[in-house]
Amino acid sequence: MKNYKIYFSALVICLITSCSKNSKKQILEVTDGISNKIETISESTIETVKAYKNSITDKISKTEIIPENTETTIDSIIEREIGNEKFLGITYFKKFLADCKTGETLTQKELIEDHNIPADGIKMIKSITKTAEDEIEVKWKSTWFVERISDARFTDAKMKLKFEANKMYTSGEAIGIRYNKKIYTDLIIIGNKAYIPSVKGYHWKIGK
Repeated sequence: MKNYKIYFSALVICLITSCSKNSKKQILEVTDGISNKIETISESTIETVKAYKNSITDKISKTEIIPENTETTIDSIIEREIGNEKFLGITYFKKFLADCKTGETLTQKELIEDHNIPADGIKMIKSITKTAEDEIEVKWKSTWFVERISDARFTDAKMKLKFEANKMYTSGEAIGIRYNKKIYTDLIIIGNKAYIPSVKGYHWKIGK
């Protein structure tokens, strides 16, 4: 803005030296008017820029920052499975271990008829024997088709059970899950899903 005033002052001096008194007066009026207009426009532009800048700053300050890298853990997945105990129902296994004597063997038919275990959940089980207070031995029917189309692996073997809230922890060779060419037998079963504790985000759906 100062540069504009200097420029017009110099212009006025030049014109004054070469014009008549009336002409000088007219030129002074015109140049003063132009100078005032420029000053007004410049001040208005500055205010407009300031207002726009402040509005952007206010918007940024009010913007909600969304946290990144929210990691889904096994525990959070488990929470959503509460109440779902379709296959290898936790309550049924708890009852089986509580009611049966160590060394007692029950066939699939006896599990269904005498212990009210849903048939859909034990289609592949031939028999179960209680071998300890926290252990069973499972004998399977034919499992080749299920193993062929899924990552599950079954062996006639013992399996330790541990119950915690809606979870059932299993260890032993009876049930395993193949993942990245390795078979995991330490599992967490919730409802009809089996999770590998050391592999986040992966589970095998039991049954269907």
